[in-house]
Amino acid sequence: MVLFKIAFRNLREHKTKTIIIGTIIAVGIMVLVIGNSVMDTASKGIKQTFWDNYTGHIFIAGSKRGDLTIFGPVRRDSMNNVIPKIPDYFEVKKYLSGLKGVKNICPLAFGNAIVKLSDETGEKDSEDVQTFTMLFGIDPLLYRETFPSNMKILSGNFIRENEEGIMLSKKVADYFKNNLKREIKPGDKLLLTSMNDISGMKIREVTVRGIFEFKEADPMLSMISLIDIDNLRALTGMNVSPVRDIKLTGSEKKLMGNINDEELFGETSVVTSVVKEKGKVSEKSLLNILGSNDEKTTRKSTVDSGAWHFILLKLKNPSKIKNTIAEINSYFDSKGINAKAYDWITGAGMVAQLSANMKYIFNVIVLVIAIVAIIIIMNTIVISVTERISEIGTMRAIGAQKSFVRRMIIIETLMVSLIFGIIGIILGALILVILGSRGIVAPNMFFQILFGGKILHPVLSGSSVVLSLIVVTLIGIIASLYPVAIALRIQPVKAMQRG
Repeated sequence: MVLFKIAFRNLREHKTKTIIIGTIIAVGIMVLVIGNSVMDTASKGIKQTFWDNYTGHIFIAGSKRGDLTIFGPVRRDSMNNVIPKIPDYFEVKKYLSGLKGVKNICPLAFGNAIVKLSDETGEKDSEDVQTFTMLFGIDPLLYRETFPSNMKILSGNFIRENEEGIMLSKKVADYFKNNLKREIKPGDKLLLTSMNDISGMKIREVTVRGIFEFKEADPMLSMISLIDIDNLRALTGMNVSPVRDIKLTGSEKKLMGNINDEELFGETSVVTSVVKEKGKVSEKSLLNILGSNDEKTTRKSTVDSGAWHFILLKLKNPSKIKNTIAEINSYFDSKGINAKAYDWITGAGMVAQLSANMKYIFNVIVLVIAIVAIIIIMNTIVISVTERISEIGTMRAIGAQKSFVRRMIIIETLMVSLIFGIIGIILGALILVILGSRGIVAPNMFFQILFGGKILHPVLSGSSVVLSLIVVTLIGIIASLYPVAIALRIQPVKAMQRG
């Protein structure tokens, strides 16, 4: 108690230095609280958004490489980056269905395609109007069970079970509206073209079943369209084998033309399945490229019905994510299945990882600021100790031990740090209340991705308060070390003589 009285008296007698040190600490802690609370709110928002709308809680890929997301390979520097399929899908699905705690199972496949309006619509000047979309191949029933409220259907209806077709992204539909001055409507036909080094070029004509937009989407997610899995398997080359000739539509014949395959693909064609017939590309030679989607005819192409790139899981209790992932991976290892379960962050890819990395970057910046603050505080305390040489010397002369002097200076520093640190926390909390009620509008695409939406409503994070108290305590202890060393070197007799 005596030490606290002495420390408080000293701080009061050196008001100017105390206010300088306190202001630095209060501002630093306020920034730390606000920054980490904003980052925590954004991270929780992104996490909940992906849980509810895109990835579920657990992401399972048909590879143990760890470089896959729901948007395909992390690296896209080559068309050879073909996404591996889930091995033994039906066996894996049966195991997952019986796993305790699993609420929903959603298989998913991914692809990319160039989209253009089919010439059969009779639309003039549509030949040169095309755009890009990312595709999620889905089982309509399982997808809607897993993500029942993740989208707003603007026109048409969601794809029915066992129905072919595409749910077109509003952003893609708007592109055609702006460039063709015509709205894409349910029932319209689109040509989708996909290509990679393994399966070559694939073209499919699909029916638009509806136009939609995700309720929570960043610019990347807004490019996603949903398509029935059979069409996606055909586009990405997951068919086992085609077994019949195909009657080309008028648009497909016009697209291919009466040209030979070297004119179309070059001497080293990636479309290895094209068969030459008298130097021309015939209907039969295009069997592996084009497919008829005529709903009046029976589709006879043999497809790999178990071909899926990913499986998404929703759990009844999200706190069991880590334990469930470990259990699933143990099963894969025991069965020799080349697949692996990951957390949702891996499945979400860059968006979620960006949010996590931004928090680390922010804390590194705060750490640098804290080091500068420690140096300033330390120098201020050293000056204060120098001014009190006579006082400290007198204490030592009348019997005060070095431990007494050490504790006195440490307590003084901690009192300043904690008092002004708490003031900083309170100020930060008040500012967060204001920001939370008004919301922070994302100024650009980068912040829209970081915030997980267009507007962020930050709330005070308990972890940021705890972190701030730890930081302010460390600042007090570290900043007092050098001044304590100086104080302990003071010789009582010389100090009294100097006074």
